[in-house]
Amino acid sequence: MTHHAPAPRPPLRRHAAVTALGLLLLAGCATIKTPTWPWSKSDERAGSRVAGELGDDADSDVISSEYTPPPEMGWDLLKGENVKRRWKRLVGRGPNEPVARRALAEANGLYEQRKYAEAAKKYKVAIDRWPDSAIEEEAMWQLAECWFFTDQYPKAEDAYDEIVKKYANTRYLDRIAQRQFVIAQYWIALDDRHQYWTIAPNAFDRSRPIFDTRGRALKAFDHVRINDPRGPLADDSIFAQANAHFLERQWIDADYFYTLLRSEYPDSSFLLQAHLLGLQSKLRAYQGPGYEGGVLDEAEVLADQTLVQFPDQLAREDQDRVLGVRAEIHAQQALRHWNRAEFYAKGQHYTSARIYYALIARDRPQTLLAAKARERLGEIAGKDDVSDNPFPTLTAWLNPDSLKEAELDAIAETGAVIARENDADAPTVR
Repeated sequence: MTHHAPAPRPPLRRHAAVTALGLLLLAGCATIKTPTWPWSKSDERAGSRVAGELGDDADSDVISSEYTPPPEMGWDLLKGENVKRRWKRLVGRGPNEPVARRALAEANGLYEQRKYAEAAKKYKVAIDRWPDSAIEEEAMWQLAECWFFTDQYPKAEDAYDEIVKKYANTRYLDRIAQRQFVIAQYWIALDDRHQYWTIAPNAFDRSRPIFDTRGRALKAFDHVRINDPRGPLADDSIFAQANAHFLERQWIDADYFYTLLRSEYPDSSFLLQAHLLGLQSKLRAYQGPGYEGGVLDEAEVLADQTLVQFPDQLAREDQDRVLGVRAEIHAQQALRHWNRAEFYAKGQHYTSARIYYALIARDRPQTLLAAKARERLGEIAGKDDVSDNPFPTLTAWLNPDSLKEAELDAIAETGAVIARENDADAPTVR
């Protein structure tokens, strides 16, 4: 395809246009004025136009780059927040930065005068009119502070948490953690004093939640740790939460938080207390020889670790207490083996019984059951196991694999017991 250059304008026509423009400027130079722009400082009406003299509901033509309306497509058009956003824009209450700034300034003035209830209304306007911006972040913080200083702690705690959820790197993070920690301490103290019922509603005191004051306090401690995990109050919140569970005799929950403190905050000033109280929690969480005994093994490791890690920090009384707890752990472990051995001996499964008696005699020689275990080993020495199958020939003919399965199960059971010990050699039995 061939492109043709446009034909040049005739010189006469160009000269006539320039001449006409010159005459127009010479004739009307006294009447033509430089246009006044809305942002011009010389125009007295510019500020009023930008600030929105048509009313607080007027939308500004100046859209900041801080606010980016999310796209609405498909089913998103029917979401409640999008419907609400379109409705607000339709009635003239859409995003408006000048209105939000003016509301924030007025609210700050009222806040400085300690008129917190009136300031809270203005802060809500600033949040509503310019979302997803530094204005909204500041207004949300100030609104939470208004509720805090008017003793509306449940609303304040929710507002603080909402700030961190929306602005994870907010500049108010340290102060938010302090506020939430103080609120949680206050609620815990109230519940310790009055012993509120969890399901009893609170209809009059706005300083505490409607339901479950203690549960909300523990949740506030969680917010401190989760929102600022490396902050100065993170280990304090874990320790306070663990102590609250310990005082309520909730040993498993207390053990979880003491363990969390020891593993995640090894430099904490509460590390020694977390070892001592965690040891007590594990021992009290153990329910007896008829239940799972893994917590006993964990307690034994923790007791040894406490003695090794804090040789100079442990007082004589605490050291004696740890040694006593370790002796009790050994006695409970020996009792577990004894009950198993007696169970197998009564069923005439002497091989399994000899294994458990030998474990007591070898690993727990300082316990009272060690001497009894050695006696029982002498009594059942040389005895063969009695089969539980009254018709072995018939069983072997009808189900030849059942004997092999039973033998494998027995081997697996005894192998698991031996594997839990820290010795690869099996005990020597006669």
